[in-house]
Amino acid sequence: MANANITKKALAQSLKNLGAKKILDKITVADITDDCGVNRQTFYYHFTDKYELLAWIYTQDLFIPLTADLSFDNWPEKILELLKYMKSEKKFIINTIKSSNNFFAEYLEKVLIELFNKAIADFDLYNNLDDESRSVYARFFTYGLCGVIVDWAMEGMKQDEQELAKTMETIAKNTERMGHEFYIYHKQREQR
Repeated sequence: MANANITKKALAQSLKNLGAKKILDKITVADITDDCGVNRQTFYYHFTDKYELLAWIYTQDLFIPLTADLSFDNWPEKILELLKYMKSEKKFIINTIKSSNNFFAEYLEKVLIELFNKAIADFDLYNNLDDESRSVYARFFTYGLCGVIVDWAMEGMKQDEQELAKTMETIAKNTERMGHEFYIYHKQREQR
């Protein structure tokens, strides 16, 4: 198993190296294996295609570290970690986003939807939201946050990642406060 992980990491590094130079659509499995110094059969032993390799990279580099101890209390730090990772792999991330299949945004949405589903369930202290409403709230925040992050990347990641993470945290806290105030207002109105 250790050798399999070493090979997967080597293939991943090759895709990152190539992805820093050109968009994913222009990279072939042959390019990856040539860069890595392995044959195509070795690649296909581990991955079905370059998209599965890309998913493995995202899982190892993003999903596992970001969701390991994810909570509503620490999500701003996790978003900052995400932005720092993206900046450290800037060319690779931007070229991944530019690919025609929109793989990065879809993957990011999967990570964020899990975060917000959990956060909204934990935050819904009064249990006033049904499952469908929670799902709508989670998708709303996910798509907004994902859009901001993808736009930030496509604009060259010029805004400081700490500043951007802080802005997103402020928006979430203000939304949380407004939701709480709306709930109290609604309950008071029902009691009249």
